[in-house]
Amino acid sequence: MTDLKPIADEAATRFAFSLLRSAYLDLAQTLLRIEAEPARELLQGVEHRIAYRLGSLGQGDVEGHLQASALAAAAGQVQAVLRDAQAG
Repeated sequence: MTDLKPIADEAATRFAFSLLRSAYLDLAQTLLRIEAEPARELLQGVEHRIAYRLGSLGQGDVEGHLQASALAAAAGQVQAVLRDAQAG
């Protein structure tokens, strides 16, 4: 059963991301309808924080580089959601 744990963890992570993506897009659409300019500023601020955090990763050893690559891939998915939210 312990062999299934990584698969279950990955499935749970994907499901959680999917739920949060849907919620974030709904929230962004609502905010954009209420007050478009402040909503866009908020969404852009989140994107800037992601870019800032990515800039501080990957400095150091090989393990740090591998971890930074994985985090960069995850952040890329989040940034795609943010772009979708701003387009919506």
